[in-house]
Amino acid sequence: MGARATKTITLRRRGQTHGAFAVARPARLPESSEALERWHADRPIHLAGLLSAQLPRLRAPIARTLRLFEALRTDERSFESEVRARLEKDRNFSPSGSVVDTGDEREIEKVYVDGMRGKAFAARGLYAKLSWITHDPRDVSLRIRFSFGSERLFDWQKETRRAPWAARYAEALFPECRALSGNQRLVATIERLATRRVRFSERIIYNNAPGGGAILHHDCEPWQLGVVFGQLAGATAWLALPKRELAELVAEFARGTKLARLAGTRAKALKALDREGDETVATLLNRTPRFTRLLVERGHLLHLVAGDALLLPNHGWDDTCWHSVFALGDEASLAHSYGIFARRRER
Repeated sequence: MGARATKTITLRRRGQTHGAFAVARPARLPESSEALERWHADRPIHLAGLLSAQLPRLRAPIARTLRLFEALRTDERSFESEVRARLEKDRNFSPSGSVVDTGDEREIEKVYVDGMRGKAFAARGLYAKLSWITHDPRDVSLRIRFSFGSERLFDWQKETRRAPWAARYAEALFPECRALSGNQRLVATIERLATRRVRFSERIIYNNAPGGGAILHHDCEPWQLGVVFGQLAGATAWLALPKRELAELVAEFARGTKLARLAGTRAKALKALDREGDETVATLLNRTPRFTRLLVERGHLLHLVAGDALLLPNHGWDDTCWHSVFALGDEASLAHSYGIFARRRER
């Protein structure tokens, strides 16, 4: 994609510094052939500046959302009261209450609304879930996820009828969604890569606090073609690469160490990556600066600033783009992340 001047950024998350690294921003958007090659190889596609034209028109709602997250973080305002205030004149939605799942230590509040057509219910059980990103008290990053039905029963995977309504709920509360969903160039790019009409569902709004972020993980979900991430305020650093390549680097790092029996070959490393919750694997991936440096040296570090979009393709359990996030700067940032799905579900 070409590159322009480099910038040195420090990767620090939840009290641990992984190092300072030089990273170059793309000088241009990728050519269609290059983007298609990366999509099929499950590699991240950095669309630098693609959202920039929308941001001036959305400056006020973006600032409003940043203020809201600060108020929610300090308990100055309840999420439910904010939802009711923002939907007060919107006849498409009827607030129906809020709950807190005591079995989810990260959940703060889940606010439900029903989608309406006139006085008739069109889509019941739409929700916006406010939660902490991590259990670690040093990281006060927040997120809001939009979906519907029973979260524990994965209702969003079983039907598609209410999915557009959940997306409308997100847009009614946060008009800056249009930076992504209303960006014709972004939508056209994704549909060209996916070779079908798409919808953006299971939307998440992120407010990454300084020193926060997400550990290495994947977003491989049934029917999901990938994820589109849009940086609307502030900056983030990313480590992103295909799962199979990550497994190769894990195996390379593990050889000659105590980890060799666990992950000394690519086959073993692939199985190790599937051990969700394994503390040994988690430490290697997320709390080992030497491994972070290896990922950076192999070219897997990205730097996103306001106006950038990032595509993370998904083609299957072992053919998906793994990624982690480091919050940068001294203030909390704002970003949106949407699952990419075909408008019509295919077998």
